[in-house]
Amino acid sequence: MTDGEQSGSDGRLDGPVRLAIAVGTLVGASIALLWRPVLGWPWPDGFWPGMIGFGIFTGAGGVLGRLVGGLLFRPSSGGPT
Repeated sequence: MTDGEQSGSDGRLDGPVRLAIAVGTLVGASIALLWRPVLGWPWPDGFWPGMIGFGIFTGAGGVLGRLVGGLLFRPSSGGPT
């Protein structure tokens, strides 16, 4: 790293933010599985509505995890003084 370059400055997400995304995705998937009867499961009566609902809850959990992780684990604004 040269010229004041910081780790993670290439646009990649840091480890704690990735962990927050994974946790959010797992929480969304868990909520979708707990609400199985509401989403149209058991098969075969509501297979596609259930799968679409599962995808929506999982995706929303990942997005919320990304937002929370970005807020909790912000990069430092400056170097040591």
